[in-house]
Parts: sequence; structure tokens; C-alpha cells
Amino acid sequence: MTRKRSRNLLLTLFILLLLGRSGYGFGITRSKPLPKKWAKVSRGTIRKTIITTGVITPEDGAEIKVGSRVSGKVEKLFVKVGDKVKKGDPIAVIEHADLQEKVAEKKAALEEKELELKALLVQRPIEIERQKNKIEEVKAQLILAQTTYRRYKELLPEKLISKEEVDRQLKEVLVYKSRLAVAKKDLVYMERKFKDDQRILKAKIRQLRAQHRLSKITLGYAFIKSPIDGTIAKISTPEGETVAAQLSSPTFVWIIDLDKLWVSTYVDETDIGKVQTGQSVTFRVDAFPGVTFHGTVGEIYPKAEVRDNMVTYRVIVKINDPPEKRRLLRPEMTAYTTIIVKEKEGVLLVPVQAVKIVAGKHVVLVKGKKGAEKREVTTGWTDSGMVEVREGLREGESVLVQGFTQALLNP
Repeated sequence: MTRKRSRNLLLTLFILLLLGRSGYGFGITRSKPLPKKWAKVSRGTIRKTIITTGVITPEDGAEIKVGSRVSGKVEKLFVKVGDKVKKGDPIAVIEHADLQEKVAEKKAALEEKELELKALLVQRPIEIERQKNKIEEVKAQLILAQTTYRRYKELLPEKLISKEEVDRQLKEVLVYKSRLAVAKKDLVYMERKFKDDQRILKAKIRQLRAQHRLSKITLGYAFIKSPIDGTIAKISTPEGETVAAQLSSPTFVWIIDLDKLWVSTYVDETDIGKVQTGQSVTFRVDAFPGVTFHGTVGEIYPKAEVRDNMVTYRVIVKINDPPEKRRLLRPEMTAYTTIIVKEKEGVLLVPVQAVKIVAGKHVVLVKGKKGAEKREVTTGWTDSGMVEVREGLREGESVLVQGFTQALLNP
């Protein structure tokens, strides 16, 4: 009984094994062998690349935050988001009646002092000239008095004139000398005061001119204009709302020059040594999956940044495409970049699927007269699904890229 059971068990296992090999039972379906596919060995260009992910950002100075430097209500807003503006185009007007009054006040004060200076320059020289004439008159009187005094002294010994007359004439000489000294002193004072008054008035006028100029500049702040060519990206203060400019200028609108964008990407520390300025770069964005954009490495930041616990270095890619193509891009788009580190032209290339490792060697199956022939090859760089073949193949030969196992079993 035991032997019979053993024979039945072995028979059952044998049948199950046959069913399994035939693909029957247990829901197993045997797949059909893949058809053979061949590819031509061709010459082309292969590259060593670094793949990174970056972000489209405005170049330095291409994104401007326009602020209001005066407080007040927004009287008029001339733009909306998406509008294109040129440098100098009006953006908005802030209420400015009080600023206009200050300009008028400073202008009136300036004009008053300018008239005062003008009058001084006309009147004071006349007064100085009068004083000079007075000095000349006193000089003449002094000379006459001195001449008379000398004549009196000559007549005194002859008793032709009294001593009292001589003394009186001497006093007259001394009086004119004193008057002349005072007149000269007054002239010096008048000339010095004329210069001082001019200096003070001119300084005051310079101060008032500066204040007037500053008041006009401040008035100009109420008329907000675009500092660059660009597109209105954001408006933070709508028409009718009040802006408060105190310690800092509140941002009024954001303007971006969409013709000045670049790619900001980060390269791992293991690859940064291979990156150099001027290297070619290609990139694509999700919004236009079929479009390839081109650029060059522009700047490599020397300071490292730790991102996701990895040491990376920021690399700026300058976009070289024509303006109409660059305008497809928008800030903050994700850019999938390929930095071309090295490049070889005119090398033999085959798809990576054609090269297999058998017993530690790189082999391909070459299409021959008697079917697939196994051949050992020497490979080089690999990029974008293609591998460089340095030895073992000739241009124009066909290599197997699908059905490798079946070809080895049934060449």
C-alpha cells in the first residue's frame, strides 16, 4: 500500500512538472519570443554630460520692485498685470497737492532772496562810491586847512596874525584828519559788509535753491514711472488705496524684463570640477516638452550651498536662443539642464541595447551571411542611449538590439 501511494505521488509530481513546462495550469502563459531588431553602426557625436535640475529666473537687474517714496492715496493707476511697459512710461500717480504747495513756498522764498541780492548788488556799490567821494572831499578840506595853517605859522613871527588864530587853524587841521580817518574806516566797513552780505545772501540762495530742487524731486516721486522695459508682473497697491512711505519705500509694482532670463541650477560637489564657463548647455521645460533651449555656462558661484544634505554649487546658465524663442520661458519654470562637459565627433555609435556583457567582456551580435555573429568590442563613452565603439565594428554593419538571447540560442 505504501509503495502504491509513493508511485502515485511521483506520477502526480511528474504530470504537474510537465504542465508547468508547457505553460498550462496555475494561470501561467508562456510569452512569445521577441522579434529580432537590428540597428546600423553609424558615425556621430557623443558627449560627456552633467544632468541637473534648475529654475528659470530673471537676470540680475531684470526684476525691479518699484516703490512709492511718498505717502498718499493712489489717484490714478495706468497699468494692469501683464501690460508691457517701456522705461519712463507712467505707472501711477499719488495725491500731491501738499507737495505742490511746498514747491511754491520754496520758489517764493528763493525769488525773494534773489531780488534782495539783486538790490544789494545795485544799491551798495552806489553807497560805497558816495563814501569814496566823501573821503575825497575831506581830503581836499584837510589839504586846505594844512596849507592855511602853514601860512599862519609863517605870519606869526611878524605879528601879522595872532597865536589864537594859529591855534584855531591847527584844531581845524586835526578835525579834518579825524574826519578823514573816520571816513576811511567807514569805507572799509562798508566794503567788508558788502562782501559779507553778498556771501550770506548767496549762501541762503544756494540753500533755498537746494530746498526748491528737493521739493520738486519729492513732487516727482508722486508720479511713478517704469525704470526699465518689461512686463508688469504684480501690483500690490490698487487705485484708491493709500500707500505709507516711512522708513522704507513700500513696493508698488513688480516689473520683469522677460527678455533677460537665465537658468539658475545647482551642481553636485563631485561634478563641479568638470564645469567651466563657456561650456554649452541644453535644457527643456515642462511647458514645452518638444522644445530644446540652448545656453552657455555663465557664472560658477564659489560658495557652496547645502541642499537636501548634499553640497552643491550654484551655476548660472545664460540663454542663447533668439528673443522669440526666449519669450516662451517664464520665471520659476523648472529647467532640466544638460551641461556638455566634453564632446567627440565622428565616432562609431550603436544603441546601448546592442552591447551585452558576457563573461566580463563587451559583446555584440553582428548581422552576417549565416545569421547573428558574436563579436567582442571595445567601448568608450555612453550618452543619450548611445555607446561609443572604439574597436570591433565597422561603419554600416548591423547589430542586434532586440532578441539577443534567442539569437544566441538560435543564431
